[in-house]
Amino acid sequence: METTRQITLKDAKERAARLARIDEPHVAGLNAWVRELRRRLPEGDSVPWFDPADGGSNAQILWLLEAPSRRATAAHGGSGFISCDNNDQTAKNTFETRVEAGVDRSLVVHWNVIPYYIGTASKIRTWERSDILAVQSLLEELAELLPNVKAVIPAGDAARAAWYGATPPRWSRLHVAHNVPHPSPQNLNTRPGSRERIVEAWSAALAACS
Repeated sequence: METTRQITLKDAKERAARLARIDEPHVAGLNAWVRELRRRLPEGDSVPWFDPADGGSNAQILWLLEAPSRRATAAHGGSGFISCDNNDQTAKNTFETRVEAGVDRSLVVHWNVIPYYIGTASKIRTWERSDILAVQSLLEELAELLPNVKAVIPAGDAARAAWYGATPPRWSRLHVAHNVPHPSPQNLNTRPGSRERIVEAWSAALAACS
């Protein structure tokens, strides 16, 4: 298992290498869905790819966040991937808390409940309830593509709102981590216990997979 981030997707060669892998078997169906969402959704051109370095359709743990940042969005100069290797502190915190809990990334798939970028060219905006209502039904589509998921970690208010508002029936018996903070630097740097709660959520999800 990787224990440190050797390369981030700030590196153009690494981005190109990942892009060459987006149709590998374990992510082919997921990224075909991304292509469909890019055509179908009003802001769909900013939906990032699933990272082939993660578990894809073989994943047993779904890591659920809010919306892609500019660093994840190719149209805004980012990587174009949903990834813990993105060049931002939230991605770094995600990577490090997962490793601390002993969870290999091959067990994990990442998704944003709002799958596209929300904000201006310079800054992501705060999500609104209407953002969630517009897309929460996509979780049902995602569930069809992830048959092996046994645990979900909805981290942050937006992820929880979407999950509890539209839990897919086929996922009604998953292990669900409750009240997990978003792994933002603000949370981990200013709210005592946030990091520990995220690590605990990863650990419990791993236990649910055994």
